[in-house]
Amino acid sequence: MYVIYYLHSAARFCGREYQSLCYHLLQMRLEYLTSNDWALLRSKARARSFRPGEMIIVIHSRPEALFVLKSGRATIEVTRGNVIARLIPGDICGEMAFVEDSVASASVIAEKATEADALDLASLKETFASFPHLEARFYKSLALLLSRRLRRTSAELAKAHSS
Repeated sequence: MYVIYYLHSAARFCGREYQSLCYHLLQMRLEYLTSNDWALLRSKARARSFRPGEMIIVIHSRPEALFVLKSGRATIEVTRGNVIARLIPGDICGEMAFVEDSVASASVIAEKATEADALDLASLKETFASFPHLEARFYKSLALLLSRRLRRTSAELAKAHSS
């Protein structure tokens, strides 16, 4: 909680780029997870490295992991070359396929050298079976993240249609 307050306070005194980053961090994180939750999840994650242009997730495939970017940048594309969003460190991808137990709705491609924690889905489900409160916080965090994305996308569509 103190980190959020610090980021919010710092954003008031810094430039737009920093404010944008702070807003992004506040809006896109899995905020109900505790530091102990993250420590447990990271202990079960495997580090993955992706070269520029390398696919992290392929559209219409069934991802075997959720990915949390540690460094680098990635793009989200529904059709090759048509970027619909960008991911930065701290962002998660593969969450829609995870929640729906389905295939990926878009490709995620490393834009530059990217490091990510890969949370294996089978291991994640086993962890949730052992720690049901972690599962509840995780899903609540995902619901909030997805809701905020939908709200932001709806506002962008409304703005585009009113122009």
